[in-house]
Amino acid sequence: MPATCQVRVLGGFGVTVDGSPVPSHAWRSRRAADVVKLLALENAHRLHREQVMELLWPDLPVEAAGANLRKAVHYARRALGGPGAIAVEGHVLVLWPGGRLDCDLDRFDRAADVALASGDARACAEAAATYSGDVLPDDRYEWWAEERRTKARTHYIALLRAACDWTRLLELDETDEEAHRALMRRHLAAGRRREALRQFEQLREALRERIGVGPDAETVALYETVLAEGAEPPSVRQTVAVTLANGLVAWGRRNIEEAERLAKRARALALDANLGHELGEASTLLALVAYAKGTWHQQFRREFADSVRRSASLEGAVFDAHLCFQEFYLYGPEGHEGAESFGRDLLGIASEADSAAGRALAHLLLGELALLSGHLDEASAYLDRSLTDAERAGCLSAQSIALERAAEAHIRRGDRSTAVALLDRAMPLAHASGIRSHLVIRIHGLRVLAGGLVEALGAVRDGERLLAEAAHVCDPCSMAFRIEAARACARANDLSRARQHLAEAERISGLWQGGPWSAALWEVRAELRGAAGQTAQAAALYLEAAELYATLHRPIEENRCRAAAR
Repeated sequence: MPATCQVRVLGGFGVTVDGSPVPSHAWRSRRAADVVKLLALENAHRLHREQVMELLWPDLPVEAAGANLRKAVHYARRALGGPGAIAVEGHVLVLWPGGRLDCDLDRFDRAADVALASGDARACAEAAATYSGDVLPDDRYEWWAEERRTKARTHYIALLRAACDWTRLLELDETDEEAHRALMRRHLAAGRRREALRQFEQLREALRERIGVGPDAETVALYETVLAEGAEPPSVRQTVAVTLANGLVAWGRRNIEEAERLAKRARALALDANLGHELGEASTLLALVAYAKGTWHQQFRREFADSVRRSASLEGAVFDAHLCFQEFYLYGPEGHEGAESFGRDLLGIASEADSAAGRALAHLLLGELALLSGHLDEASAYLDRSLTDAERAGCLSAQSIALERAAEAHIRRGDRSTAVALLDRAMPLAHASGIRSHLVIRIHGLRVLAGGLVEALGAVRDGERLLAEAAHVCDPCSMAFRIEAARACARANDLSRARQHLAEAERISGLWQGGPWSAALWEVRAELRGAAGQTAQAAALYLEAAELYATLHRPIEENRCRAAAR
């Protein structure tokens, strides 16, 4: 057997044997490479064969998993050059026991431990430079790689922090407040007040887009210090920014009354100065407060009535701010009961004010209600009116949702080609809207639902890529994608991947118990049981889902689950 084997897992997977790279086609099967990856990730590069079987084939009986393992080891040995490349010591698999094994992850871990223990900034910077990327990025959805990936990335972040490499830290995480504060202080000390202010704005935008919160109290205090350094008083926009930031701090501390007071002040200032973006942020905070107080309907109705009398840009900001709350209203624990009267109330207000944007939102709500109730022709009529009004008002988000919902109606009718065409129209509108972090993932979810299995799996990959790479994706708005991705993966017998999407959907659903999401989760669990050959359990779970759908007046889904149970 050749004497030296170099395995690369940072930034990608690759193996070199005695200086010659192993070509990708040499593995013959994905699991052959996976066996080598698993052994490379272990500190001693050895694993009990039963551990490997459980990690790679958790759903198979022991005999079938053992046969798959023997085949994978055979192909891995051929790729690496001989039977000694992976030895079997008792029941333990050992990678490259008879020669020199060099793994880049081992080298990075050793260098990181030494540098962090020394506390020397230069040594930490040098160790950080050996990190060439995350562990096995192409295996992002393989849960067996996640622990080592997280550990290595945590090491890397600790090295950058110890080296005071704030710029690179922000490349990894735009929401790192310590890094933003350090750069703000650096700019201020150098007399670059404008850059310090810009740094705060970058942080505020990143926090809002990625995780829906504001800067913490220490960062806000530093921002106020930077503002005070200027010869001119703060602008209205800057004053609103401070007010909103302090309002979010109060919200985070569950001081609801103070958060409401500051949100109202920010809203009044934004309205007077015609600041649409800031008005939307103030409306979002007010919506959070109103939801916590159980008064969202009244709050939205007040803002809706006030907004339809103002400029279209301010209307759009308020409507976008309330989007997730409207969706929660339709999909929350109570279902969509009462939505029709609320939608007609909004339509009356918008019609009286002759607001195209207001009519677009009201027709959208009524169309969604009809769709969820199984009245497809009525839904299409409302959604067509919503789209027409949204186009007249130039409201991109309403156009995107109207097209998305119209596509869903066509899917329910079995007209998938028209649905795909509508989704193709909706996608650029979603990207161009002010709330793309909410809208784009919703379209990916319907793309999964609209396609055959091959197309659905392609749409799953596209959605997974978005979730991995986008600055922020709204959790509740990703729910439909998670559910449909789990179902598609179950149909493709990729049960490990299906379970990951189901786990994420369960996490999100846990924020709001009951409702259509809970029913959908029972349906997904049933599909997973069916894919695993557990037909009796699957039938019971389908019936559980059907009963929940029935209580929520969702006849299409109820009938689908009852048919599956039979």
